[in-house]
Amino acid sequence: MKYHIEKQGDEVVISFDQQDEQAQAMIEAIGRCRQSAWACPSGECMKIADMETRADGGTLAVRLKPRADLALSVVSIGECLKYQLPKEIQA
Repeated sequence: MKYHIEKQGDEVVISFDQQDEQAQAMIEAIGRCRQSAWACPSGECMKIADMETRADGGTLAVRLKPRADLALSVVSIGECLKYQLPKEIQA
């Protein structure tokens, strides 16, 4: 599963190359992290105020919006994903 994480303004966008079960599993992992970020070493998910998912053609993207007066880090969000996801999905 290939994905890309980038900063767009104050938001972080994670784009998945395919719309499949693995992409959905990643989006669910972000949601789990937001609900119980105490389990994540970086704690970055606690900074997420809102998530918006959008499908476009064969790709899927999730836009993460930070809480007021906080900034999201691409590196830390990547660490959250690595921590939350099963090894077979991490690529």
